[in-house]
Amino acid sequence: MTPLKTSLPKPSKPPFRWGKAVLFVSLALNLAVAGIVGGAVWGRFGHDRHDLAARDLGFGLFTEAFSQEDRKTLRQAYVQAKPNMRAERQKMRDDLQTMLTLLRAEPFDVEALRLTLDAGAARVAARQVKGQEVVLDYLASMSGAERQQVADRMEASLMRRLQRPKPPRGNDK
Repeated sequence: MTPLKTSLPKPSKPPFRWGKAVLFVSLALNLAVAGIVGGAVWGRFGHDRHDLAARDLGFGLFTEAFSQEDRKTLRQAYVQAKPNMRAERQKMRDDLQTMLTLLRAEPFDVEALRLTLDAGAARVAARQVKGQEVVLDYLASMSGAERQQVADRMEASLMRRLQRPKPPRGNDK
């Protein structure tokens, strides 16, 4: 009688635990980008479209602190600093289409999706940096009294945000 050959199970690879978190964060960032793009497109026809555009350019909290004329000047300065905004928006739309294609693909290629998400996040980060540069240059050109007015309006805006009622969070009993 020949001895039975027993095969031991091959040791499995350790789970890729942090990979899921990285993928989730990357996806969340890219959904934020999609929200910005969608909001910019959707808001293009509304009366607040210029304010949405200002937020989209990286002006952040300053959007509400600057006057309407200030925001117009900042938008013009940004367009002069980055004249290829249409091409950038097209790249973002292309990224979104690529992301949808990759999500539907079988087999699923997580690395290709990661590269697409990273490219989109890098474009958004570069856009925000340029927006911050434009804001800083503009603030540097203001008098002390004008900067004081901006600071006062920013503080008032923050206080309004803090005083807004918070929406209820689930059924906390």
